Amino acid sequence: MYSQFQTSYQRVDASLQRLTDSIAAYNPSTTAAEELVAADEAVNKDVEQLVEHQQNHLRILQLRRTAVSLDEQIKNTLRLLADVRKEILSIPAVDTDGSDARREVKVDELLSYAKFISKTTVPPTFRKPLELPTHSAEAPTRQIANGIATPPQGTSQQEDGSKEGTRAVKELADTDKAWLLPQNLPFDPWPNGEVMRMGALGRIQKMLEDGEDPASVLSEEERKDEERKRREQEEREERETRKAREEWGYGGGAKRGTVADEPFNPDDF
Repeated sequence: MYSQFQTSYQRVDASLQRLTDSIAAYNPSTTAAEELVAADEAVNKDVEQLVEHQQNHLRILQLRRTAVSLDEQIKNTLRLLADVRKEILSIPAVDTDGSDARREVKVDELLSYAKFISKTTVPPTFRKPLELPTHSAEAPTRQIANGIATPPQGTSQQEDGSKEGTRAVKELADTDKAWLLPQNLPFDPWPNGEVMRMGALGRIQKMLEDGEDPASVLSEEERKDEERKRREQEEREERETRKAREEWGYGGGAKRGTVADEPFNPDDF
């Protein structure tokens, strides 16, 4: 570009020198003038080309900066992917070959977990043993009346009842006694099928099996209200029927007798 400008300026200088010499010799040369104009146009074209060249150079610099930024972004992405890959590879693989290897659980961890679920592990059939009333070691004193010691009222009856209960328990067979032992009660961690069928969900399932709509079933208050309305409607219909019979002579009133006593007259028609 520099040599091109240098050539154009030399051409302008030479053309201008010839034109000046011709004018100094009082013989202006039109050829020298035309050559000077052509050299000036060539310089203008070179200047326009230089401007375009500088604009393209700025565009190239901007694209280079963009390329460097994108390259850095790609490098960061690759580094992130490499770190994620390392983390994934560091995760222990799950053994899917059906081996019986189990993870060891520490005692402290197991106890802490059992502490949180202890409320849900007690069976519903669990009942605390009833505390029997403790009897006083001293027997009630006998009452002395007229020199005769008589036992207090109710003592003999209690002793007889306790003796009869003990005798009844001893007379039971071993198989019957096994049913009375609390430790022989079955352990039910959840309600059995019979208990669940007696609940609300069981009743709803029974309605569905019978073809009834559970949403249309009325409550106790609604049934009473419907029954009351039905009785009122029946009483109202009965009163209207009785009134209509009395008006038309079916009730045994005065109108019936009047109609029966009137003689038949064909001229009335």
